[in-house]
Amino acid sequence: MILICFTTAYREGGASFERVARALGDERLRLAAMEGTVPGDFNVVRVDSKREWMNAMVSHSRTSPLRELHFVGHAGMYGPMMGTTSWPEQLSPHEWRSLLSPESGLGPVRLAEDAQVFIHTCRSARWFAPFLARTWGVTCWGNHWYTTFSAQPDRFVHPWRASSDAPLYLFGCPGKTSHGWLASAHKHLFGGAPERMCAFAPNSTGGAESYDAVAAAYDQTFADIGVRAAEVGWIEARIKQTQRAPRILEIGCGNGALLDRLAPVIAAGIGVDASASMIEYARRRVARHPHLRVAQIKGPSLPAPDGSVDCVVSMLSWRYLDWGPMLEEISRVLTPEGTLWVVDMVEKPARSWELPRLLRDRLRETAAAFRARDFRRARSEMVRSSPWRRLVAHNPMRALHEYEWFFRSRFPEVKVKTLSLGRRARVMAYDCGAMSRASLQPLQYP
Repeated sequence: MILICFTTAYREGGASFERVARALGDERLRLAAMEGTVPGDFNVVRVDSKREWMNAMVSHSRTSPLRELHFVGHAGMYGPMMGTTSWPEQLSPHEWRSLLSPESGLGPVRLAEDAQVFIHTCRSARWFAPFLARTWGVTCWGNHWYTTFSAQPDRFVHPWRASSDAPLYLFGCPGKTSHGWLASAHKHLFGGAPERMCAFAPNSTGGAESYDAVAAAYDQTFADIGVRAAEVGWIEARIKQTQRAPRILEIGCGNGALLDRLAPVIAAGIGVDASASMIEYARRRVARHPHLRVAQIKGPSLPAPDGSVDCVVSMLSWRYLDWGPMLEEISRVLTPEGTLWVVDMVEKPARSWELPRLLRDRLRETAAAFRARDFRRARSEMVRSSPWRRLVAHNPMRALHEYEWFFRSRFPEVKVKTLSLGRRARVMAYDCGAMSRASLQPLQYP
């Protein structure tokens, strides 16, 4: 079975994605004819939601295992985006893992022994293709650069030069978004060469995506979480505004330093983290506080009863989470008036009019690091280490617009603040207000 799926509703370019998908299908049929092989069952399917895409993969693989799976559309850093920008959807890592299980709720996606997956979206080789290769145990292909539509498959030719019913092609190519205006001018004047898709074999990363290997260095670096002054200050200011000491659950508690700092002003605290090594450091750090406890979690599941938490906090960990499934769990454990606070670093270069703020924030952070000499030395050693570099490579930052569209669609009254600016990234804070106001929809899967 060869299955080519495309989306039309998320952002712009829907009609063009359909033309790309059908041209891709015609190309696969031509290759089969040239090789003298039979392509077998062959389908090109429009999918505009998570449910539609999952149904397509499961139902089409029932008759014959998938030998090739293609997706043509838009992407977030952590995989293809579905739905619309007013209600964005994305299959989470948890959902991708579950899709191969017979207990998934839909029935498993069946894969041929030599199955290959092709993700024809922007930047799919940065994180998602390697993730899916090792998760599904298949060869997965992706683009390193942003993609562009072209009237020709072997070089960039602007689509307006082709008729409305002519085939279109999609490939990675340096352009304005990745390389600036000069690259864009070169692409349009001389025809940019298509990037060869990157292939990732289904080999293990050896746990490089986990914080276990850097737990000791992280604990030494952030023994005093006060060095993250802007982030901690924002959280503490909100706690002061509460009518009574809140019961807090921290997702991604790391070494427990934030819970330890908040202990005097909260009624109870639970810290959860996916890293077993981090949890050991956290357990030792909060042991002197009887109203605090920590636990390791696997997947989007929180160890707290329904309606038992006043506030869920995620500081610099939201990018790693399964957003949809975890939000369902958060809404379960929160009281009717409970709230979610998210602080995270996101990818968004500083713009020209933000230069004064950028300089001010950099000077403030440099001065703070200079005063905390032990922190400065430990951080420098940590970020230069091989385990940290491997960790960062397997856990990239998400783009700012992914956060904006997600939070504003689920929490129309969300309050957003920029805590600090960097040259390529910034730290954002989201106060989602009372969870009872969130326009949450039931999980589509599992």
